[in-house]
Amino acid sequence: MPFRYLSLAILSCFSLIACSSAPIDPSELAGKLRDKLTTDIKSDGLKLFSYKARLVDEKSTMNDTERPFPHEARIRNMQDPREQRRAMQDLQDSLEIWGRQVDLGLIKTLEMTGYCREGYIELSRIIEPGRGEIRGECQEGATNADKQKFMSY
Repeated sequence: MPFRYLSLAILSCFSLIACSSAPIDPSELAGKLRDKLTTDIKSDGLKLFSYKARLVDEKSTMNDTERPFPHEARIRNMQDPREQRRAMQDLQDSLEIWGRQVDLGLIKTLEMTGYCREGYIELSRIIEPGRGEIRGECQEGATNADKQKFMSY
């Protein structure tokens, strides 16, 4: 009988390890993203950009009467420590997925527009639940064609 419980415990551990190490696929968020690339070409040819993305879901389209009250969030936060750790881990996992989606959106947008043809240097990054912003500087200088195509107003 104890051998049966031991084998069941080992099988359960392997199942948990397999589930927790599954790769995260950022394409799960495809179609739920609104993004914007803002370009800024300086007079000396320096090419800067700001890429902003936000997640579009049913919560963001709710009107104020449908949103939960702040005290409800505080009540949910007063749970036992194990629940708090689990909630924090879930938040970190979702931020990792969201960060990958923002990266993927930026890469695809830069490819489609041809703005940073030789890559970019990341200047700052903000990743929060439901929104992200990456500011950067292109590694190449602006050509005359770039200045005409990406003229900022």
